[in-house]
Amino acid sequence: MQSIEAQGETVTAAIEAGLRELGLERDAVDIDVLDEGSRGILGLGSRPARVRLRPKTDTNRQEPVAAEAAGLPLADTQKPVAGGLSEGIERAKSFIEELVRLLGSSVHLTVRNEANQVVFELAGQDTGFLIGRHGQMLDAMEYLVNRVALAEGSDSARILLDVEGYRERRRAYLESLAKRVGAQVRRNRKPVTLEPMSPRDRRTIHVTLQQERGVVTKSTGEGYYRRVVVSPAEPSGPRPRSARS
Repeated sequence: MQSIEAQGETVTAAIEAGLRELGLERDAVDIDVLDEGSRGILGLGSRPARVRLRPKTDTNRQEPVAAEAAGLPLADTQKPVAGGLSEGIERAKSFIEELVRLLGSSVHLTVRNEANQVVFELAGQDTGFLIGRHGQMLDAMEYLVNRVALAEGSDSARILLDVEGYRERRRAYLESLAKRVGAQVRRNRKPVTLEPMSPRDRRTIHVTLQQERGVVTKSTGEGYYRRVVVSPAEPSGPRPRSARS
């Protein structure tokens, strides 16, 4: 499992940024403080705090359990692609291998079937930069991989690009976040606006809270600044369904 470095105004802020990127709780990682940072004098000479986070080995062993709890078929998550790769998938595989090579990363790529899609999973040393902030780098590469697979009129299955189980960790983190925020909204009867998220992450929030009583969700904003707003449901009448995006 990869280690990542994170920065923030304080050590605590840097740790929280790293945990968000990994999609893990604090007790699931080992933390090294690389630089406690400095506020400088009158803003001069300031520098951010830097930390390194390494997921604990126990987290790796627990990932199949998380997949089972999410209703994913364990057999499918480990099932290699049978009958060889289609032309589009083969082209996408060559593309991502060349891309990560040009990015200076030495990783191993495995291809497997999972539900109705093909999963490309990258593994290696120091692969955190391939994930990026909240998975933004990973999402961008996934978009390119699918465009390559579908080029020249190919009829290709959708490709999910992952780095050492990050997608599942991120999903679990967002589900936990959604439930905490839902409880807060029910308790305080005040709406909470979450940070900007990708369509994939917003969908996880919407789906998690769809069956929760006392709250409704909607998306607001445009493009990269689109956010989920969790609001208290009306006290009477049928509960509106959550709006997805």
